[in-house]
Amino acid sequence: MTPEEKAALRDSSTLIIAAPISKSKVQPGKANYKLLFLQRSRVGTSASAHVFPGGNVDKADHDPRWATLLNYKPKNPSDPPLHNAICAIREAFEESGVLVCDPPTELSNDEIRIWREKVHNDGKEFYNLCTSHNLKPSVERLTYFSSWITPPIEPKRFHTQFYLTVLPWSRDSFSDSRVFADGKETTRLDWFTPEEALEAYRMQSIQTFMPPQFVSIAHLLPFKKHEDLQQHFGTREIMTIMPEFQMVSQDDNGIHLIGVLPGDEEHSIDVKKGHRHRVHITKSKKGMNVKSYIQGPTEIKARL
Repeated sequence: MTPEEKAALRDSSTLIIAAPISKSKVQPGKANYKLLFLQRSRVGTSASAHVFPGGNVDKADHDPRWATLLNYKPKNPSDPPLHNAICAIREAFEESGVLVCDPPTELSNDEIRIWREKVHNDGKEFYNLCTSHNLKPSVERLTYFSSWITPPIEPKRFHTQFYLTVLPWSRDSFSDSRVFADGKETTRLDWFTPEEALEAYRMQSIQTFMPPQFVSIAHLLPFKKHEDLQQHFGTREIMTIMPEFQMVSQDDNGIHLIGVLPGDEEHSIDVKKGHRHRVHITKSKKGMNVKSYIQGPTEIKARL
C-alpha cells in the first residue's frame, strides 16, 4: 500500500461488547454471553447493516489529557494508539448508551440521554463527562481483537481497529430505556449470542452483515464461556486484513465475489500453501452480503 493510499484511509475503531447472561437463561449449546449489535440507518456507510458500535476517530480522541487522566502505559507495543481505544469507548456510549468506564456510573437514564446527545454533537464532551463524574474509560478492559482495511473497490475506505470487552455487569442490568439505538446513525439495537446472530442472519431478520462483522462472529462461535474470551483473544497474533476480491460470476442477484484473506493460498502477500481463508460475498444494489466464511477445514455458511 502506497503512502497516498494509507493517507486516504479513515482512522476508526469498533467495540465488540459481550455481556454475561444469568445461568438460568443460558440455552444448551449456546454461549453464556450476548453481543451488542446496532443496525445502521438506511443512508451512509454500511446502510442497514448490523454492526458493532464504532465510528471514525475524532480530534478529541487525540487529546493528550486522556493519557494523563488514565496514567496510560501501553500493554503491548504492537497495540493501536490510545486514541483508538478512546474512540471505541466513546462511540459505544454515543451509539448505544453503554458506558465502559470505571467506576460503574450512577448516572440516571435521563442523564445518560443528555450526555449521549452532547457527545454526539461534540466529541470533546466525552472528556467533560468523565472528569465531571470522576470516571475513567476502561481501556485496560479492552482486548485488541482485529484490524481491517476496506478494499479499494469501495468508494469510502477505513482502517478500523476492533476491540473486545466483556462487561462486568450482566445483560439483565440494561433496560431498554437506558441502552437503545440513537435514532440517528442507528435505528435498532439487539443483543444476540453468536449463535443467535448467525441464525437471525440466516432467517433474514438481520438484513446485512459486512465481512468484518461476520468473520468476528465466526471467531467467537467456538467460545461458549465469556470467561474464556479475553484470555484467548488477548494472546493471539493480530494481522491486518484487507480482502482481495475476485469476481466469480454475475446474475440477477448481483455480483458474486470471493474475498481472499491473509493466509489463503491465493493471497498476494500472506500465502499458506494448500490453505483456504476466504469469504464468499454477493454484492448488489442493496449492499454486500456474506454467503459463507472458510478458514482451513471449517466453513460457516450464512445463506444458501
